Amino acid sequence: MGVTGAGKSSFIAQCCNTNVPIGHNLQACTSIVTVYPCTLSTATTLYLVDTPGFDDTNRSDTEVLRELATWLTDSYTAHIKLSGIIYLHRISDVRMQGSAKKNLFMFKKLCGNDALKNVILATTMWDRVSEAEGDARELELTSTMDFWGWMVSQGSRVLRHTGTRDSAMDLVQLLIQDKTSITLDLQQQMVNEKKDLEDTNAGKEVRAEIIRERERTQRMIAEIQEQHSEALRAQDMRSAQALAEVKQDYNDQIAQLDRSFARVKISTQKLIEEKYERMLKEQEKRHAEMLHRMEAESKRKELESTKVDDKLIPPTYAGKGLAELLFKGSKLSDPTSGPVPATKPLWVSLRNS
Repeated sequence: MGVTGAGKSSFIAQCCNTNVPIGHNLQACTSIVTVYPCTLSTATTLYLVDTPGFDDTNRSDTEVLRELATWLTDSYTAHIKLSGIIYLHRISDVRMQGSAKKNLFMFKKLCGNDALKNVILATTMWDRVSEAEGDARELELTSTMDFWGWMVSQGSRVLRHTGTRDSAMDLVQLLIQDKTSITLDLQQQMVNEKKDLEDTNAGKEVRAEIIRERERTQRMIAEIQEQHSEALRAQDMRSAQALAEVKQDYNDQIAQLDRSFARVKISTQKLIEEKYERMLKEQEKRHAEMLHRMEAESKRKELESTKVDDKLIPPTYAGKGLAELLFKGSKLSDPTSGPVPATKPLWVSLRNS
């Protein structure tokens, strides 16, 4: 887990020696939970779970939480437990930005205190800073209780990922060597305690953030409304029109926030049902696409066959090689050895076998 650009997908690609979509800017590349197998030995396969962050550029916090909750509850219901979590953070960041703070706060809400002993807090991008800069930032992270300090006090370990496969595998081996598993707070609350997503610690925080964002947007609408009224009084119709459009944009944001707020209210069963409905629709879509490709290929072959059929070859054709090919295996004699007895001219049609 971690913010966009922290190196989650690169980390998994290094461990699994496989192609993982990797973003090279601040646009989120991982938008859904994806599981990758990693062979440790002939007897052991590890599964690494790539997750979107709560700073996703393409999805709201509500949608990210629903995505995470769906996978976590579905796997837990199937008696699949996590060995631990590796939380990645760029040491190259000068300070803990707002999006990073929010992502970390939501991570804590998802995990709960009991799971923190199986969490590795790994810093990345060490090649972009001097050792002194990196040391200072690492110290700030571990000594600030709102950052990593509290998690470290609960047993989380702080390590450095140098960007190599050996470094990545060392972190993984450290997590699985104790052969323990964890239950996240979200799993405990939704599966064992039968709570809806909105009543979990993570769900409550997402809803609280939506309420705060809605209040900020409402204040902006009030300011725009006042400016709009002033423009009308001054008969500045151009400004009034522009302000009306801005106000409408804010109203659209309010409507989107309200929809996000409502979508936090969902049960474990409903989350899983929706997941399998999406999978079924996706399967049906792929099946339809396959049938379409097969139909197109069949039509293409039929068209090619029709074109060849129009090319009629007389049996006395001078190309002996072609004539031999046409008559090979037939009861007709070789046309190049002489005329074929017939009352009418004989033509041979080329067809695909």
